[in-house]
Amino acid sequence: MNIPEQNIQSNGETPILKPQKKDPHLMDFMTLLAKHKKAVIFLTLVSGIGFLAFTYIMPQTFSGESSLIPPEKQGQSGLISFLTGGSGALDLMKGAENPAIDMFKNVLDSRQLSEQIAKDARIRRYFATFDTSEKGIAGAVHNSMTCEALRNSIFTVDISVKTHWNPTPAERDSARLLVPYLAKVFVDHLDRYNRERLMTTARNTRIFVEGEYNNRMHQLDSAYALLQAFQEQHKTISLTDQLTASVTSAALLGSQQQQLEMQLAVEEREMNPSSARVQTLRAQLEEVKRELKKYDEGGAGDYIMAFKDVPSLGRELANLTREVKLLETLSAYLRQQLEQERINEQRDLPTLQVLDAAIAPDRRSSPSRYSMLLIGLFSGLLASVLYIAIRNYYANVASNPEEHARYLNFVTMLKGKRRSRPVSRS
Repeated sequence: MNIPEQNIQSNGETPILKPQKKDPHLMDFMTLLAKHKKAVIFLTLVSGIGFLAFTYIMPQTFSGESSLIPPEKQGQSGLISFLTGGSGALDLMKGAENPAIDMFKNVLDSRQLSEQIAKDARIRRYFATFDTSEKGIAGAVHNSMTCEALRNSIFTVDISVKTHWNPTPAERDSARLLVPYLAKVFVDHLDRYNRERLMTTARNTRIFVEGEYNNRMHQLDSAYALLQAFQEQHKTISLTDQLTASVTSAALLGSQQQQLEMQLAVEEREMNPSSARVQTLRAQLEEVKRELKKYDEGGAGDYIMAFKDVPSLGRELANLTREVKLLETLSAYLRQQLEQERINEQRDLPTLQVLDAAIAPDRRSSPSRYSMLLIGLFSGLLASVLYIAIRNYYANVASNPEEHARYLNFVTMLKGKRRSRPVSRS
């Protein structure tokens, strides 16, 4: 076995091995901790108790949550339902659609709503103890609320109310009881805004439908007069059964064409002209025009009489009759929708359904004393380990010059200087 020369010490005849330096080992450090176990336990307990005691003077937070069900999409009737099939831009004009949940979030996050809620006497009295300025109270009200839209179409309003440092039992009770009250105020203001929005939209829709209805009634009166004059002039009263069927079908298609044109005009104002919805409406309109053209030129069916094949007097009578039927259909739908919008305009009912109202919490939501105790114990344990490690290092430096040289080398290398030399024993 080859033995390094520096590890051999001669005492005459028999070589003696010099004791090699022992590398640091984890078990040695664990032994060191066991030796100072009382200090470790003491520092750990002191830190845990200190963190636990700190929770009694920290500001405490009480939280509550209200769950809301947005208003369901109401059943539609009349012309608008026929136009849109229950969706589209005219639904937005009606205000009968399910309001976008993103709009609810924007309303609750608005500065104006927070300022209105801050005027409430009870809310103002509590938050004024933190900041007496109008902006400060409104900011505190805003920061106390968070809202979220869940995937199951439930909208939640979360309220968190904080106390001062070292709160008294009375202050904790005030914060706890303010949670459900503040949640109710937020929900009430959101419902009031939504009702006003729906009533305003219904009023605008009523004005729009009323104008269209009056216009169609004037056109219908003119169509009646033209049909009556034609019948009196040419002594004709009615069409044949075969031609009547063609006129009725063509009138329905003509009514659908005008309805699609109205909807397309509204959609183009609300949406991008290149959107999928507008493109679909244009395709539907072209299809209706093609079907309607078949009644004029033929090809609608084997037993459907084309208007071009009807004698001139019969064709003119058919056109007048078709115009009357078309306007009658549109007027009927508009009349029905007008009455519905008048009802919606006067209706002032709650639009939000509260699934679970916020209640006064029995316990604070933060700080968690159990978590703070664990953090304190871990911090104390870590601090005690670091303390013992540093203390042991300085003890080694004092008794071993080589350890001191290593420390100086580390410091000088950080400063970019040359390495220090080991300090020799005198």
